Amino acid sequence: MMSVLLLRLVLVMLLAPRWSGVECSVASARAGMAQSSVRAVSLDLTDMVQPSDAMDRLEQRMRDVGVTMVALSAGRLDWTGFRWSGHEERWSAGVRESGRDLLMEGAQRLGRWAHVSAVVDVFAPRYLQKRPSLRALDAAGRPIPYHASTHALVNGPFGDELILMIAHIARHYPVDSITLTELFYYQEGYGADDLALYREYSGRRDWPRTADGSIDVDHATIAAWRSVMVAQFVARAARVAHSYSKQLFVDVRVGWDSPASEGRRSGHDYRLLLQHADRLVLWNYIGLSGAAPEYTASIAQYVRRYGVDRIIISYGLWAKRGAVLSAEALQQAMIAGQEGNLPHAWITPLSLMQEEHWQTLATVWRGSAGCAPALTPPRRAPDR
Repeated sequence: MMSVLLLRLVLVMLLAPRWSGVECSVASARAGMAQSSVRAVSLDLTDMVQPSDAMDRLEQRMRDVGVTMVALSAGRLDWTGFRWSGHEERWSAGVRESGRDLLMEGAQRLGRWAHVSAVVDVFAPRYLQKRPSLRALDAAGRPIPYHASTHALVNGPFGDELILMIAHIARHYPVDSITLTELFYYQEGYGADDLALYREYSGRRDWPRTADGSIDVDHATIAAWRSVMVAQFVARAARVAHSYSKQLFVDVRVGWDSPASEGRRSGHDYRLLLQHADRLVLWNYIGLSGAAPEYTASIAQYVRRYGVDRIIISYGLWAKRGAVLSAEALQQAMIAGQEGNLPHAWITPLSLMQEEHWQTLATVWRGSAGCAPALTPPRRAPDR
């Protein structure tokens, strides 16, 4: 097994593109004809609030291993990583205590050499604590503290305010894209207002039920309805992002039973989402799912049908019982993704990165440092 892995690694090293500064300039000048691989890492607010000298070292480390894209946390609707004018009560502790605009600083610093994506987290526990009527309910009727109802997202004030946040970032911050994360519904969203939307979509009078009378959360009609609702919100977010010539990415779940099942149970129909979003970021969290690293190749081979440059695989470092995914497993998964002909990779979170993980990235991404990815060209802002 080890000899096979070493052979794969040697092949990756030999075949990896080696970019000089001149070659990067030439590639960029080809107006998107030549696409380099996305090699992303994500920073949360605790990473971004570090002093300048620590950020200098982190920035150099990222460049040394070949990072071409950096995802910066913009926070949540109720806990922002930026100084949102008129919404000072929603600034995160890091912003209030330091007086710094963490998103602006990070985008200006890292945008000089990398694609920068502002990550907007859809969870909003503080917001919903003050507006309990907007909380999602689970299938037993219990409130979910961090999740707005489907109705509040699609037709209510929660979704409207989230769109205002996205618009503010797209308009005022020098980022290249905005990424929506935690935008899923599975055990969440079974209130009366959600049922009204489901009835309108399906023509049914009630939720589908199991033999014991409980809501059948795995029913195909619920999955289809969820996917349409999520896609409707993504369409709104994409229109706003594109109006300011920014791209929109969406985090999505994968099907651990079969790649073809996608994340539909959570409202993630890839085809529907890609009608609006520029790219999908697949949560390939093998440490939490228990899947083998090699399963990444099956995921990659399946999603290629949507276009290799529309999909990024996110390699999560979380593992069960609070453990961290080993560097060996990360390496095996990344090589499997490349063998599945899907080179675009996103490593998260930075806070779990250990020296061995950095070494893995340096090895697998060898030769790519300093060349930012030629992502799908932003769509032109509509005439006003």
